[in-house]
Amino acid sequence: MKPLSHPRLPPAPRRSPRRPLRHASGARSHLVKLATGIAVACAFSLAAAPSIAQPKQPPESLVRLSGSPTIGGKMMLEVATAWAKQNKLPGIRVEDGLDPGDFDVIAEGAESVRRIRVQVRTKTTLSGLEPLLRGQTDIWMAARPVKDSDLDAMRKRGVPGVPTLAQFQQPGTENVIGLAALAIIVNSRNPVPALSVSQLRDIFTGKATSWAQVGGPSNLPIGVYSPDPSLVTLEVFCSSVMGNNDPQKCADGFPRLAAPRFAVLEDIPDAVAGNPAGIGFIDLSMKRSARPVALGTDCGTGVEPSVFRIKADEYPLSRRLYLYVAPGRATTPAANDFLQFALSPVGQAAVTTAGFADLQPGTADPDYGNDRLDHARDAQDAGRTRVRAPDLKAFETATAGADRVSITFRFQAGTDALDSRAVADIARLAALMQTPAYKDASLSLIGFSSATGDYVDNRELSRERAAAVRDRLMAAGIQNVNAIGVGPMAAVACNLDPATSPLNQRVEVWIHKPRSS
Repeated sequence: MKPLSHPRLPPAPRRSPRRPLRHASGARSHLVKLATGIAVACAFSLAAAPSIAQPKQPPESLVRLSGSPTIGGKMMLEVATAWAKQNKLPGIRVEDGLDPGDFDVIAEGAESVRRIRVQVRTKTTLSGLEPLLRGQTDIWMAARPVKDSDLDAMRKRGVPGVPTLAQFQQPGTENVIGLAALAIIVNSRNPVPALSVSQLRDIFTGKATSWAQVGGPSNLPIGVYSPDPSLVTLEVFCSSVMGNNDPQKCADGFPRLAAPRFAVLEDIPDAVAGNPAGIGFIDLSMKRSARPVALGTDCGTGVEPSVFRIKADEYPLSRRLYLYVAPGRATTPAANDFLQFALSPVGQAAVTTAGFADLQPGTADPDYGNDRLDHARDAQDAGRTRVRAPDLKAFETATAGADRVSITFRFQAGTDALDSRAVADIARLAALMQTPAYKDASLSLIGFSSATGDYVDNRELSRERAAAVRDRLMAAGIQNVNAIGVGPMAAVACNLDPATSPLNQRVEVWIHKPRSS
């Protein structure tokens, strides 16, 4: 779009130089007195006239976000709108940006002295990092955790003072805003109930070309739909399912339809819904008219993409969504207020409205506990690990009559130091225990480990992690807490798969309500 240009005015006519007037001395004196009187009169007149007040524009509180379109789409629209309402500014409007997916949410009230603007700029996750480091944005939206390779890319681009990975991972700098899940989708008329990881690999490498090869009812050829390699959704699928951390090489191995890969993720479910043989993968919030299938594992389990499983970090294709602020640089008051609102219960409700899983604690249905007891002996490593009887008994005792809470505490690799979400979950769990429904309840913290390595060492590490969580909760004022560690039992993911075995390194929360309640 060409900038608007002002119409050119014709040049003013040139004036000939004035000749000085020749006055007699008396006439000159008379003119000076007359001019003086007029000037004094004008001054009194101006002083007496009422001043015309110019309307003042209200001061604008600006929050700038850039990065992932997964976060910067409906989620940020809902959160920004809820923030405006929290600030009692009902006059909310949305203005489209210059590029697709970009928008501003502007809110002000009638005769208000305040106005807020939330500026959202989306392209890819990585696109938001450089503006953050250069001070051109306040919050970086990332659909995956920051990586060393991201920071190396910034250094190669000449960005000064790039922080370390450890600085980015500090609680308060790294903030989990919500949870997304990758859903494997098929046409609603496709009867296949579940697909294992190995079956998905066969489909997306072209080894399996018809549905009959993966348990389908016919020889209908499989139609594969996939996103553009620049989208984080493909990166997550490739690393979690295909075992390939190079999205471009991974995508190059996919069977191709005549249509190009999709640059807009929301278009994939519509394409799958229109093809009885279609299959694709998208964020669960975008499933639309396509049908998600359960994810089977090669060690015999199958996990539905349920909200509880996603919130508890047990669905293998779920992932955390992040809001980062710049390490070592003060956040503006408006950006900090927006961030704290997004993490609050009201902000988390907006995350849910947008179709994502929030971080507020919830409890599982009774069948969940029974299912866990049935599989307690299973370390999901093809029977290589024999779970010991005292650990089984400790698990059964700790969970008897208890409800599983969706909070799962995770740690920095090989340590008992909580990760950034776990630090925030301490406060959420403490707040839950202070509500009337749970004020007399007690907690069982159960530590688990992967099956890789020595059994006794793994069990000891699981105990140390559970004790670390207990100490943090007690420091937050929650006293009725028991902590045990049971090592590699009751696995929630395959220990033989390096992509999923970290899901077994965790501390679960089980809550015991008083019998009278």
